[in-house]
Amino acid sequence: MPYTTQEGRVLPLDKSFTHNNVQFGANWLRVSNPEDKQSYGISWTDPEPEVVVRAPLEREKSDGVKRAKNTAGQLLATTDWQIIASVERGRAVASDVSEYRAAVIVEADRLESQYSTAESYEALDAIVQNWPETPEEKAQREADEARIKKQQEEDAAKEGGGE
Repeated sequence: MPYTTQEGRVLPLDKSFTHNNVQFGANWLRVSNPEDKQSYGISWTDPEPEVVVRAPLEREKSDGVKRAKNTAGQLLATTDWQIIASVERGRAVASDVSEYRAAVIVEADRLESQYSTAESYEALDAIVQNWPETPEEKAQREADEARIKKQQEEDAAKEGGGE
């Protein structure tokens, strides 16, 4: 609510306005000095800070635990079929899948512990989720890194041979 008149009318920036039968240009509030504004009864009013209303701490902690468990469940669901096949049919589970599932469970447990033991809203806000890459994401990242490294080596060889 930046600039206001003595009557309490809010004046928008960068828009012409009329006050006390005087027409002001769109840039007047930006280019005029404080004394000019004061002479017309226009002043800056600091906006009141927004009030943030949050759920009770215990409910936010509980919601955080629920979100962590839900995310873990969704991440694990993509590989559940492999675990079921290993139990029902004796199929081996790939080591990268086993490692991924273990990492998801570790992260879910860590988050549940942090949410459960948080003693303030600030502690809740400081919790950072760090879910692991899926085996597919990891393979893609490693392939991308290898391609970039190879390109850099080729570029370095070209630069070295040109001297």
